[in-house]
Amino acid sequence: MALPVEELTLKQLQQFHNIDRMAYSRLVLTLRFDPFPSMKIVAFWNFLERIGFKHFLHNLLHFSDPMIFSLAKETLVCLECLFCSPQEIFPWVHLDFPEMNKLVGQEILLGFLFKNRETVKGMIEDFVKDVCQVAFMDIVEGNLGCKPSSNPDSELDSPTSDDGGDNGELSTDDGKARVDSEDRSLFMTFSRGHPVSNQELHGFIVGKYGKCVEAIYMDKNPKRLFACVVLRSHSDLSRILGGQKLVKFFINGKQVRVRRFVPKCRK
Repeated sequence: MALPVEELTLKQLQQFHNIDRMAYSRLVLTLRFDPFPSMKIVAFWNFLERIGFKHFLHNLLHFSDPMIFSLAKETLVCLECLFCSPQEIFPWVHLDFPEMNKLVGQEILLGFLFKNRETVKGMIEDFVKDVCQVAFMDIVEGNLGCKPSSNPDSELDSPTSDDGGDNGELSTDDGKARVDSEDRSLFMTFSRGHPVSNQELHGFIVGKYGKCVEAIYMDKNPKRLFACVVLRSHSDLSRILGGQKLVKFFINGKQVRVRRFVPKCRK
């Protein structure tokens, strides 16, 4: 269960969600699932606990890696069902979730999720925003192999995540051949005194290039000098850069410089 973030320090939030963090670490660091869809996986598992399946996360931590891997794959499919359009629901209703049923029994039916899909989606998205994108960020940064830098023009400096809202689709990639998020990330710097908001940035990219945004991480500084944008694929990155090392955009009259994100450890 999530607590109001504003009432907790980061350390307290991490301690309160220690089991969630353990599950997330196992997905990302051990099983090599992508960091960002994995947040929704943990959020869904937390949702199951909140609706009555007690100790769901604690119990699954005792599973073997292959079992958790299978459960995570099932969860991704379940999430894709939840976030698909109403016209696409019918083909999913006959799916079975054997690993999930080992933990929760037959009560976890897609019919229940579809009937309450907007409430369920809202609970998942709130948990991702209020918990995962705050309490898991040290794990994300460790997975990306980045160390904080005081120079915002050369590296992402311990950012907080601010989801752009484009979370309606999920990949069911098994994670074994995952393309590292850093290989499909853009680093964007803003002119001093002319910060660009998350909403402006997301709206511009989606409006110009379509649904290609997976996550947006904004500078902690209130003046917001830079951001890191994780795209859905490397081809999206190539399409936006157009073969150039540096491109410039004007978003609502504000200049934004864009280049590929290169962590310090690769330089």
